Amino acid sequence: MPRYVYLDHAATTPLDPQVWQAMKPYCLDVFGNPNSLHLFGDEADEAVQQAKGDILHLLGAKQGKIVLTSGGTEANNLALMGIAQTYKHQGRHMVISAIEHDSVLSTCASLAKQGFTIHYVPADRTGRVRLDELEQALTEETILVSVMHANNETGVIQPIEDIGRLLQAKRLKQGTKTPFFHCDAVQTVGKIPIQVDEWNIDLLSFSAHKFYGPKGVGGLYVQKGIRLSPLLHGGGQEYGWRSGTQNVPGLIGAACALKQCQAHHDQDWQHYTALNHMMRETLESLPGIHLTVSAAYALPTHIHFRCERIEGQALMQELSKRGVAVSTSSACHARHWAPSHVMLAMGFSDEQAKQAVRISLGRNITKEDIHYVLNQIEDIVRTFRNSYVLS
Repeated sequence: MPRYVYLDHAATTPLDPQVWQAMKPYCLDVFGNPNSLHLFGDEADEAVQQAKGDILHLLGAKQGKIVLTSGGTEANNLALMGIAQTYKHQGRHMVISAIEHDSVLSTCASLAKQGFTIHYVPADRTGRVRLDELEQALTEETILVSVMHANNETGVIQPIEDIGRLLQAKRLKQGTKTPFFHCDAVQTVGKIPIQVDEWNIDLLSFSAHKFYGPKGVGGLYVQKGIRLSPLLHGGGQEYGWRSGTQNVPGLIGAACALKQCQAHHDQDWQHYTALNHMMRETLESLPGIHLTVSAAYALPTHIHFRCERIEGQALMQELSKRGVAVSTSSACHARHWAPSHVMLAMGFSDEQAKQAVRISLGRNITKEDIHYVLNQIEDIVRTFRNSYVLS
């Protein structure tokens, strides 16, 4: 009987059973529309406000707003489009990293067609954004800087605190409120304790299904005093920035999942670190396999590597046949496969970028699972190499 091992937790995670229990009453009993002006609506609205308050606290914010969205993609779109349209009279220049998620890159491509200038800051071979180039890219016309907290492919953690300090100093020197700092923290909320106030973050995106919450719900933290132009128009819900009836059970689930992550953070971090070390040690010993980034710079949940002469897609498919789920890059491409733009931005060749494989760990993965997967990788690599020799 085949063994099944899911190692694609950066794409999505299973719903925590405790989260489901927290959500159930809001699916069955407390079902009112939080915008209705009667006791059922009041009950639902009270739950919404409590959940938002809990999330604000867990993100290290004393003030500000949580805008409920359908996930990280919508949150990123709202942040970039919302700022661009509201503050374009102050400037039409934005700075982002070249390794951002497609929801940021595609939004910026759309803004460029509308007359905005987008400056893309490259990453070095370690996967980290070049701070000196980011600083040099800033102008008096820059209204927004967007840098992700940790990359969804490599897991590399960016120097967010340094960027926040840099932009705060820029604002003080100019005597302006801009440039604002947006951070896509979809890969880190629930893994790393976030401190938006301390880190000078103005807008932060998150998605519940990345941290054992429900799919179809995410949010955008917006610092007090910042205004946005809406993407969706209608009843004016979510401060007028995101019309439509709120997903109350989803929001309750997101808040509960984040609480659970905070409660188990130290235990989870140690678990991931131990498994990460085990995988890296073995992968490094296999001929032709190269780890993309150092563990010192990346989340312990991520192991990113490439295998000479073997495309990542081929390795992924062979592992899938053996019950193992991994990824070649982001899962948000609607099943379209292309070379990793992240690796290309880091200076790898097109051929090397096509060889990329991402393993992302989860809470329930065991050492036995890791041993099984490593044995399968070693066997697949050996089979491919023998076929090359014979041909």
